[in-house]
Amino acid sequence: MAVADARPVEGEDDLVVLPMASADSFSRTLREEIRRHGASLLVPTVTEELPLVSLERDAIRAAGCAVFIPPPRATRIANDKWLTVEALTAAGVGVPRSVSGRTRAEVLDTLAFPVLSKPRCGRGGRDVEIHERARDLPEPSADRIYQEFLPGEEYDVNLFADAGGAPAALVVLRKTALRGGRVGNAQAVERADDPEVSALAAATSRALGLEGPIDIDVRRDRDGQPRVLEVNARVGANVRAADEVLRTLFARWKEGP
Repeated sequence: MAVADARPVEGEDDLVVLPMASADSFSRTLREEIRRHGASLLVPTVTEELPLVSLERDAIRAAGCAVFIPPPRATRIANDKWLTVEALTAAGVGVPRSVSGRTRAEVLDTLAFPVLSKPRCGRGGRDVEIHERARDLPEPSADRIYQEFLPGEEYDVNLFADAGGAPAALVVLRKTALRGGRVGNAQAVERADDPEVSALAAATSRALGLEGPIDIDVRRDRDGQPRVLEVNARVGANVRAADEVLRTLFARWKEGP
């Protein structure tokens, strides 16, 4: 098994160094390295790379390498938190009240405080902020999304979706500690039997037409209703606590094209 990264990693003798996803040579180099190593399975994990890998998925598969990732349109929507809100709202799937941040007045007129803001395209809980009151809210930026802050429990749903979005494996993990206190990546999780959260995640997968390993963040609102915070079209950071997803991924790989 080879690991790929954009920079050398100490102790990784089989490391494949790829260009950054922003480089024009990323897709070509990825295809070349897959051929050079005779790779039979590609598991992308970096958010910025997902749209590019999705565009290449047919070529990668044609080269004899399996990759489980949604089609390009679904991947693009999942990678953009505002597009995710729009798509799920149109499908009747619950999301927090949200605005795209075109003007300060729009945010103030639409959302009650506290308000959460985060990059439309981001990862790892970076640059997520909670604005407690109107005077704390800076001038909105077009590259951020603004949402009502949901105060309830937060969940990390790991699933594997077959083509079309039907989940073949789905595990709900309750986040018991967050890096930022009220927001941020999970520092600890526990498995949870929650039919409402499971149903919401399955509806999300079907509505977006997802495929492969998927990571969905869900949080309950003031009324206790679960809402989708964001969708990641990749293996989740907590997937080792949801080994059914990994087992399904490897089972699909062994089944072949």
